[in-house]
Amino acid sequence: MVDNRDRAIVRQRTFLNARISYGDGAISTECTVLQLSAKGALLSVAESVALTDEFEVAIPQKGIFSRARLVRRRDEQAGIEFVDGAAAASAPSVEDQKMRLRILTTENAKLKAQLGVLLQQVHRLTQE
Repeated sequence: MVDNRDRAIVRQRTFLNARISYGDGAISTECTVLQLSAKGALLSVAESVALTDEFEVAIPQKGIFSRARLVRRRDEQAGIEFVDGAAAASAPSVEDQKMRLRILTTENAKLKAQLGVLLQQVHRLTQE
């Protein structure tokens, strides 16, 4: 692992929830941000998750919704670089807002589907 003193930009140690997505938000998975800088991050992602060369990353607690490039992948760790430098921006751009909307719309659809299944189960249990 590279020592922070050897880096051009120091990364902060974090433990933030994040979501990576690709395919216009059709495919997404949760991950954890272990380190964060203005130019990139170190993510903890399950080894079973396949990552493309570029994807969207959302770190809501920091207001980051950015395109990211995979720099390295080793076991459950993925080093990424923000393509548009969104971590340094104070306000999300229109493209970032559109990406966040796509991610939230996808999550909403999944939650609605889960709710439908749960309602069917409750209905079936109360009818017996």
